[in-house]
Amino acid sequence: MSKLTAIERQKKIVEILRLLHEGGNFEVAKKIFNDSFEDVDVTEITSAERELIQSGLDPSEIQKLCNVHAAVFKGSITDIHRSNYEHEQPGHPVHTLKLENKVLSSLLNDEIKEDLEKLKKGDWSEKNRLENALKDLFQLEKHYTRKETLIFSYMEKYGISAPPKVMWGVDDAIREQMKEALLYLQDPKVAFNPLDEKLTDLINEIEEMIFKEEEIMIPMCLDVFSLTDWDKIAKDSLDIGFAFIPEPLVWHPSKEALEKEIENEPLRLANIERAKMTTEAIQTDLKENIPEEKHYDWEKEENTAEQIVFPTGILQLEQLWKIFEVLPVDLTFVDKEDRVRFYSESHHRVFPRTKSVVGRAVVNCHPPKSMSTVQKILDDFRAHERTEASFWINLHGKMMVYIRYFALYNENNDYLGCLEVTQDITEIQQLEGQRRLLDE
Repeated sequence: MSKLTAIERQKKIVEILRLLHEGGNFEVAKKIFNDSFEDVDVTEITSAERELIQSGLDPSEIQKLCNVHAAVFKGSITDIHRSNYEHEQPGHPVHTLKLENKVLSSLLNDEIKEDLEKLKKGDWSEKNRLENALKDLFQLEKHYTRKETLIFSYMEKYGISAPPKVMWGVDDAIREQMKEALLYLQDPKVAFNPLDEKLTDLINEIEEMIFKEEEIMIPMCLDVFSLTDWDKIAKDSLDIGFAFIPEPLVWHPSKEALEKEIENEPLRLANIERAKMTTEAIQTDLKENIPEEKHYDWEKEENTAEQIVFPTGILQLEQLWKIFEVLPVDLTFVDKEDRVRFYSESHHRVFPRTKSVVGRAVVNCHPPKSMSTVQKILDDFRAHERTEASFWINLHGKMMVYIRYFALYNENNDYLGCLEVTQDITEIQQLEGQRRLLDE
C-alpha cells in the first residue's frame, strides 16, 4: 500500500463517498478504501462531505447515507486527540457515555436479540422477557437527553452546529422506533415477521448511533472542548440522570491535566477553527437554516440595577416582570414574618390583589373562617413539619381553582417564607388525547 499525500487522501475519500451517493456498490467502496488506507480521522471524512456539498450534493443526502459512510470507515477511524487521558477516568462524561453504551450493547445482544431468536423458533414463552427488555431500553432517553442538552450545547458553543442537528434527528427517529416496537409487541395480534423487521431496524439504528457517538462525535469533542467544559458537563449531567448504570463517581480535572492543557491550547484553538470550517460549509448549504449560536460566559456577570444573575441563567428586570405577567398562575410571596411581600400581576388573575396588600399580615387577607388554617400551614412550614399544601375549589360553579402553598428554605434550611400558587385549571381538566409541537 503506497503512502498517499494529504491531498491524494482527500481526493480518494471524496471518490469513495461520491461512489456511494451515486448508487455504487458498498463492497466496492469498502475495497477501494481498504486498498488505499490503513486509517482515517474524523476531520478527513467531514472535509470530504463538505467538498461534496459544495459541489452540489443535497445535504439531506449526507444524513440519509451517514450510516453507510460510518460502515465504510468502521474500525479505521483514528483517535487523534491525546493531549491527556482524563476522559478515561470514571466520572468523566466520555467515560460515562461509553459505559452506558457498553451496557446498552449487552442489552441488545444478550437479551433482545436472543429473545427474538427464540420467538423465531416458535418459543413465545420469552415474549414477556422481550417486553421487559424493550421497556429497559427506554432508559436510552436519559443518554440521548444528556447528549442533546449538554454535549450538543457545547458543540454549538464552538460553532459546530450542523452535526448535532443531524444526530438529533436520528435520535428522535430511534425514540419513535422504540415506541412503535413496544406497542406492536404488546398488540394481541402481534406476528413474528413484522416484529422482527421493526426490532432489527431499531437495533441497527442504535448500534450505528453508538458508533457515531464513539468514533465521530467524541473524538471531535475531545479535540475542541476544554477540561472546564467537561467539568461543567459532568456536574450538569447529575440533573438529567443516567441510563443503565448507577450514578457515576465524581470527576474533576486533575492538576496535571490542567497544566498539560495550557501547553496544548494552540492545538485546541486550531482544532476549533477546523471544526467550524467544516460545519459552516454544511450549514451554508442546508435547506433549513440553522440559527447561529451565540454563547457567553454569563456566570461571570454581576447583579446590577437592571439585571439579576441566577444560578441557572441571567434575566433583565424588565424580562423578569414580563415573565410574571404571562405565567398562567398567580404568585404571592409571604415572608418568614407571615407578611405579604410580593404578588404577580398576570392578565387573568383568579383572586384580585391590590398594592395595599404588600406588607399586610397574610392571615388578614383571608376570611375569618380560613385564618386558623392558613396560620397552621405557615407554622408547619416554619417547624419543617411539611413543605407544601394543596387545595382545589369550584369557584362560583364556573371555574376549578387549584391553590398550592410551598415552603421556601435557604441552603442552611432556615425558613424564608411561603409561595402561594393559584391557577385556573378548568380548561386543563378538559384536555384529551395529545397535541404535540409537531402538530402546530
